[in-house]
Amino acid sequence: MKIACELPERPEQEEAPRVLRFEQRLDDRWPMEGAATLFRLGGERFGEMIGMRMIDFSLRGMGATSDTPVEPGAVVSVGFSSPGYPAKRGTVASCLPCGKGYRVGVMFESRLAA
Repeated sequence: MKIACELPERPEQEEAPRVLRFEQRLDDRWPMEGAATLFRLGGERFGEMIGMRMIDFSLRGMGATSDTPVEPGAVVSVGFSSPGYPAKRGTVASCLPCGKGYRVGVMFESRLAA
C-alpha cells in the first residue's frame, strides 16, 4: 500500500554504521495494513469514533491515515481489525496533512506491573 505523503525512496547507498542510526524511535516499526478505530476518551468530543488505515506498528505506538484530523495530546483507545491485536490506550503524538487526509501518530501507554 503506497501512502501519498510518503517520501520518495533514496537511491542505493552504502549502509551506515549502526551507531549513526538517524531513526529517533526507540522501537522498530513493522509495516501494517488493516483498519483501526480510534475512540476519544476525553474532552468535548468524548466517545467520537474515527476510522483509520494502518501504516506501521511498534510496541510503543502506531502510524495511520485518517480522513478526520485528531489534535495532538488527545487521549484515545485504539481497536484493531486484525486478529491477535488487543485494543491499546494512548495519546495522539502527531497529526499532519497527508494527501486528502491526515497522518496520525499514536504513542501507546506503557503498562506498569501491579
